Amino acid sequence: MILSEAQVERCEGEFAWVKIRPHSPCGHCDPKTGCKSVSITRLFGQAQQSYQVKNPLQAKPNDYVKVAVNETDLLGTAVWAYGLPLILLMLGAVLGSAIAQPPHQELYALLGAVLGFSISFIVLRFRNEQAKHSQPSIVEILPNIIPLKKCATHESK
Repeated sequence: MILSEAQVERCEGEFAWVKIRPHSPCGHCDPKTGCKSVSITRLFGQAQQSYQVKNPLQAKPNDYVKVAVNETDLLGTAVWAYGLPLILLMLGAVLGSAIAQPPHQELYALLGAVLGFSISFIVLRFRNEQAKHSQPSIVEILPNIIPLKKCATHESK
C-alpha cells in the first residue's frame, strides 16, 4: 500500500474529498532538492487540488488522515492510461495506411491514428466507471496534527 497524509475538505455520503499534504524533501533522492516528482508537480501546478476517496472511518472536514492506495491498482491504472492510447494510436495508423491506396496512405494513416486515439479515451472512460472499487481509501484518522509551515531558508551565509 502507498500511504499519504491528507486533510479532509468535505464529505459526501461514503466518500470524502481530501487535499494531499505537501511534504518536504526527505533527501533520499537528492539531498538539496529532494523528490524530483514533487518539484515537477510544483513547477506545472496541480491540475486537481482535491481527490475523492472512500471514507469508511467517517472522517470529518478538517481532519487529517492517512489515505492508502494499492500499488497494483496504481500500476494497472498507469499501464491502461499510457499503454492503451499509444497502442491504439499506432494500430490505427498501421491499419489506416494498410487499407489505403498509395496516393492517400498518409492521410488514412493520420485518420486511423486519430480514430484509434479517440477510441482509447472512450474505453478508458468506460473502464474508469467500472473501476470504482479500487478507489483510494482513508485508513487512519491522525490526531493532533499541526498544519505544515514553510521552512526558513538559509540565504544569509
